[in-house]
Amino acid sequence: MMKERFYKFIPITLIMINSGIWLLAFLFYNIKGSNKALFFYPIIQTLLFLYCGIVINKLYWETNKDSLTNIYNRKYFFAKISSFPEMEYPISLMMIDIDNFKRVNDTYGHLAGDEFLRQFAEILVINIRSTDIVARLGGEEFAIVLPKTCCKDVYIIAERIKEVIESNIFRFGTITCKMTISIGISTSDYPVNTDHLLKNADIALYKAKEIKNSVVAYEHL
Repeated sequence: MMKERFYKFIPITLIMINSGIWLLAFLFYNIKGSNKALFFYPIIQTLLFLYCGIVINKLYWETNKDSLTNIYNRKYFFAKISSFPEMEYPISLMMIDIDNFKRVNDTYGHLAGDEFLRQFAEILVINIRSTDIVARLGGEEFAIVLPKTCCKDVYIIAERIKEVIESNIFRFGTITCKMTISIGISTSDYPVNTDHLLKNADIALYKAKEIKNSVVAYEHL
């Protein structure tokens, strides 16, 4: 609660601290007649600005990152969609769903399920490029945006990720688990229609989930 109040009122708090530093500096100067106070003020103010930057950065990541997997969250993903037209073409979208994940939670418990999701997200991050964007949309559903990636290339990437997941052993204490995924992909050239891109990827994912452990491209339907 204290942390929440601190973040809520941090603009006022920083203004008060900054004003207090100025006041003390001038009071000290008037009383002592020394320029030391004015010399140390820029240093103190720089440290204050540095701290402010750290807090803002932390708030940004807390707002845009998924608290469980530490990748981007649903809010960030859909906000990022608006910038799709600014990316390099073609743009591909990969929608990923873990097969029968409810059964994993029911069998091993939610603590194990959460750990498996964290490990799953790490695998996704390792197997994408620095220019790609990976996000958790909710539950066991994830999405990857791949700028400057054609349908053929994204299909190859998706197949590789599917094979890595299929061969990986997920661990939680003494519990081990194997998982598979279904992936739906779509690709858009210029001009990018984000609604169609999402809709097409969803349609492809739906088809992939009917088969399980498969990759389906909307272009191939």
